[in-house]
Amino acid sequence: MKLARRQLLGFGLALPAMPALADTDWPSALVMGTGRPGGDYMIYGPAWGRLIQQQAGIGIAYRASGGAEANILLIDENAAQLGLTTAVIAHEALMGSGSWTAGVRFSSFRALFPMFPSILQIVSPRNTGITTLAGLTSQDIGVGPLGSSGAAILPALFKNVGVIPRNIVTGDYIGQIQDMLAGRLAACAFIAAAPVPAIAQIALGRKLSLIGFSPAEAQQVTNTLPGMTPMTLDAGVFPGQSIAVASVGTPNIAISGADISDTLAQAITMAALRNRAGLATIVPAASSVPDIKSITDAGICFHPGAAAALRTAGLDIAKKYIEP
Repeated sequence: MKLARRQLLGFGLALPAMPALADTDWPSALVMGTGRPGGDYMIYGPAWGRLIQQQAGIGIAYRASGGAEANILLIDENAAQLGLTTAVIAHEALMGSGSWTAGVRFSSFRALFPMFPSILQIVSPRNTGITTLAGLTSQDIGVGPLGSSGAAILPALFKNVGVIPRNIVTGDYIGQIQDMLAGRLAACAFIAAAPVPAIAQIALGRKLSLIGFSPAEAQQVTNTLPGMTPMTLDAGVFPGQSIAVASVGTPNIAISGADISDTLAQAITMAALRNRAGLATIVPAASSVPDIKSITDAGICFHPGAAAALRTAGLDIAKKYIEP
């Protein structure tokens, strides 16, 4: 599924007090690429932005985008200086390996800090009879907004586990859930923090099948898609979910342009690290312990200023993964 570049663009750690880092070269405002309604980026991004405004004194403007892919493109074009993405998409950008990259390698972004894990959540109404990955073959599957991790990765992921859907359909999360309930889609497969609010809402009153992975399927995905890793949807994540369900996922990371100053990168990273508990009230998955290894294993480099902030939180980054 080849996605046009312009389409993608359209749409608590205990830390010491932040040092006085203000730099006369800091801009008065920055633009942050976020996401689409119904997704985590639309709520996490502004929450982080408010912390930056309060603690670094820099104004933040927000640009709604398709999500993980689109935000890398925005930074590459300097249409945004901050953004949110995932490790699996960042790896594709660096390698020029995803169809959305058109073979172009993007290296103008740097990781700032890990935000929270995104887990693949696949649901289907019970009346479809679909309860396994194999049952998705020859079906119409919703994968979330154009420019999101799901839209980019799921065609290859499904192929890797032997699933060939009839159609892979993009669209806003809420609209795709409505299409599934109306019978226009057989299932929805979203890569996001669990639980996806749109799924959790319908799980309160509808009978859904939550489709999981076997250990072999999860390992196959991990082996073939750098940035993806086995994850588990614990019992109780969704209303009525009585058992844990195995899946796969990817870390979400905050990113910036490589050319922002070290002191600025340190300040905006510290704003998040010092308030992780507060951010977890916005996106509960943000309470998870940051996973640095799965990010660096995907070849993603951190901004030197961000690495300095992460060290204050006890999160050391190997020198080979720190790049100006």
